Amino acid sequence: MWGVIPAAGRGSRMEEHHIDGCKELIEVGGRSMLLRTVDELVAAGVSGIVVVTSPEKPAIAETLADFDAADLEFVEQSEPRGIVDALRNAREVVGDEMLVASPDNLFIGHPCPSAELLAAHRLTGKTVIGAVQVMSPWGELLSDTGRIDALNPGASGELLITGICEKQKEQPFPMDGENWRCTGRMLLTSRFWEEPESDDVQMLDSMASSGELVAAPIVAAYIDIGLPEGLAYANSKLN
Repeated sequence: MWGVIPAAGRGSRMEEHHIDGCKELIEVGGRSMLLRTVDELVAAGVSGIVVVTSPEKPAIAETLADFDAADLEFVEQSEPRGIVDALRNAREVVGDEMLVASPDNLFIGHPCPSAELLAAHRLTGKTVIGAVQVMSPWGELLSDTGRIDALNPGASGELLITGICEKQKEQPFPMDGENWRCTGRMLLTSRFWEEPESDDVQMLDSMASSGELVAAPIVAAYIDIGLPEGLAYANSKLN
């Protein structure tokens, strides 16, 4: 299975921190988020990596010019039309199945989150979302997006996602009780591409409602480096 790194977005919220015009090249603990994500996919054992980039971000390819740990391909998303459009571009190279790793998500305390998704997929054959249980203090830095409605045990011991709650970007993530959040890690199968919508959350929520979406729990502090507060927190922990 190939890994896919979506890296074509503008990252306007982090513009003042960009390196060579790219939020993916922001460094945490002395290593860029792009290279951290590549390291993770290689450690998970992917057969190759596709980076979806933008014609306005040549520094992405320049950074990976000497990469030789696995097959590496670049595809361009001419305009930032969202994650599903970016993955459709990658699909032309890798086919229907792909392990997606967003380079603005940091997991402190877990050596290879992508490996958890591959293990869950081997068990079930289904589409898998990396999920974290949101905890303090890093949970206070997250907005209420990607919240999982509930997790139910399946027949094979897997955790089935029952639904994904509507985005409330202006609200803080609920910290009461046991709340789980989707992360920037997902393993897509051909079933995902049967959904008629063009929004990733709507597509995944539809799959969840039919018992086709599995969670891979990741025990780690989940930091959104796409936010200035997340970057400051990560640097305080790793630098």
